[in-house]
Amino acid sequence: MGRRLPPLNSLKCFEAAGRLLSFTGAARELNVTQAAISHQIRVIEEYLGFSLFARYPRRLALTEQGKALLPEVIEAFDRVSAAIGSLNREQYSNMISVRLAPSFAAKWLSPRLKYFWLQYPEIDLCLYHANSAVDFEREEIDIAVTYGKGDWPGVVADKLLGLDFFPICTPAFMQNDRPLFDIDNLRYYTLLHDANHECWRDWLELAGVTGIDGNKGTIIDDTNVLIQAAIDGQGVALGSTTFVEDHIESGKLVRPFDVTLQNEFCYYVVCPESHLKNPAVMAFKEWLLSLVG
Repeated sequence: MGRRLPPLNSLKCFEAAGRLLSFTGAARELNVTQAAISHQIRVIEEYLGFSLFARYPRRLALTEQGKALLPEVIEAFDRVSAAIGSLNREQYSNMISVRLAPSFAAKWLSPRLKYFWLQYPEIDLCLYHANSAVDFEREEIDIAVTYGKGDWPGVVADKLLGLDFFPICTPAFMQNDRPLFDIDNLRYYTLLHDANHECWRDWLELAGVTGIDGNKGTIIDDTNVLIQAAIDGQGVALGSTTFVEDHIESGKLVRPFDVTLQNEFCYYVVCPESHLKNPAVMAFKEWLLSLVG
């Protein structure tokens, strides 16, 4: 018995418009015109015999039928996408896609990758870089190294690397009228934050520093840029041994205070458990963990 399905193109347009609650957004995502989206929605509504959307002057809403249908369509598309992705991984089992935090990749992983290729010359890596956690259901990523607390749903997360945090600055800050030999002089310098204010707030509390607002300063969401800003004398940053050791050894940066903060955030190796059935993914994960084991 044949399946009763509306045209697949109209289903695709409905899924995008329903998920985004916008014909304009769906048109942009699918690279078609808004008129084409509207036409395909009319096609599926005529096929079904009821409306999927309630149109208002300045907003779009799903009808009760639309709300019932949308999650089923999304799940069906996700399952088809996952099946195709699984077939692709099987076809190219020796090529794996890896998502990495940029600073981790540049400072920690890159110098070590040559040893992976010596050990596994048959495995090719496609390296992608971003700070955000991976949506493995929607992104074609096999495995990732992500910074966080290790509590991401739907993945296996193995702790790889923790970080220590301590103030770093240009040597010039130790030689001017308000040298950083005195911790209270921090109040005269711009605090450089990596992503948010939390780390500086915690360090100031640990060091017993009062009268300095840890919520003030400049946020720079790329650790490599943050470190360069400290080298350029834009302010005082919190650095980690993993990322600034070479700059301290070269004299580009100094560590004015001994207080070191350890927090609950770490770098984790993460992927869905099903991805570990791919021997190449498992080999890369085990190799990473062996570097710190």
